[in-house]
Amino acid sequence: YQRLRFPKNEGMRIDFAYVSPALDARITSARIDRDERKGKGASDHVPVVLDVR
Repeated sequence: YQRLRFPKNEGMRIDFAYVSPALDARITSARIDRDERKGKGASDHVPVVLDVR
């Protein structure tokens, strides 16, 4: 964790989504939900969102 990196969109990415090869072939995009970190008492983790077709 490094202080004040989140507002600059800098720092380590510590959250991952591990999927099978079959599911990997169906993923159309992946992102983190930065809005979850903006709340009071937020964690240093964020949800990983996968769009699957």
